[in-house]
Amino acid sequence: MQNYAHEDLAVLDERFYTESKTSLIINNGITLTFHGVAGVTIYNVDTVAEVDYVRYGKDRFGPLVELGTGVQEFTLSQDKAFTFTIDRGNLEDSMMVQEADKAVKRQVREVSVPTTDIYRLTVLAAYASANSQVTTAALSATNIFQGILAERAALIDAEVDVDDLVVYISATAETYLWRDPEFKQNCDKSYADNKTGAIGKVLGMTIVVCPSSYYVANFGFMVVHKKVLVAPTKFNMVRILDVVQGIDGKVAEGRRYYDAFIPANKGVGIRLRKIA
Repeated sequence: MQNYAHEDLAVLDERFYTESKTSLIINNGITLTFHGVAGVTIYNVDTVAEVDYVRYGKDRFGPLVELGTGVQEFTLSQDKAFTFTIDRGNLEDSMMVQEADKAVKRQVREVSVPTTDIYRLTVLAAYASANSQVTTAALSATNIFQGILAERAALIDAEVDVDDLVVYISATAETYLWRDPEFKQNCDKSYADNKTGAIGKVLGMTIVVCPSSYYVANFGFMVVHKKVLVAPTKFNMVRILDVVQGIDGKVAEGRRYYDAFIPANKGVGIRLRKIA
């Protein structure tokens, strides 16, 4: 449906939108390139256990074993696109409010960016669930901060560096946190950033709030190390075509080829808390 302009139309009623919330946690560890290919293979190397040195015999350092390696294959799966037309007549009759370059930017910020964030957060939550890195409990103002500390403790036991953790929470969970006096006392709000959704930092953990629609069902919160998620984008293209057969106007097109992966040795750096 087209809404044509009257002379008093001077401004455009833009929608609210959300900046990327996962930029903090992507490509801080392994960086993958997919030039000319849709998939890559990465390797990991085993270690061996230490034993007591024996001062006699042949195998004084312990039995010889061949050091093993493992492989992990990553193949891009997210090939997304959009297109729309802006007819010359509709453009002229609506005082240029559908200007093509602005419309493309609007499409990216309101659709492409949140779609990518949701996908990345879903990948993280799915990995945690598949690898038994999930706890389930009721969530309230009296237990949420203690719950975050418990998941942080689990990461310490897994030998994860806790200086680079990001805690993803919902808006409801944020209201619980601000009602917890211990959290309020320890949270450094100088790290707050509206663009990234960060509300502050506590014990090295950056707290990021996202809309509840970004998360899986029964989501409480998720603690993620910044080096866990590898998120390659092979290409991210937008274009505006001025001359298209059969259309008197412009055609906008966009395509993104990307994915999100978790290397096996980094996956331990995720903890998910679900609501009972």
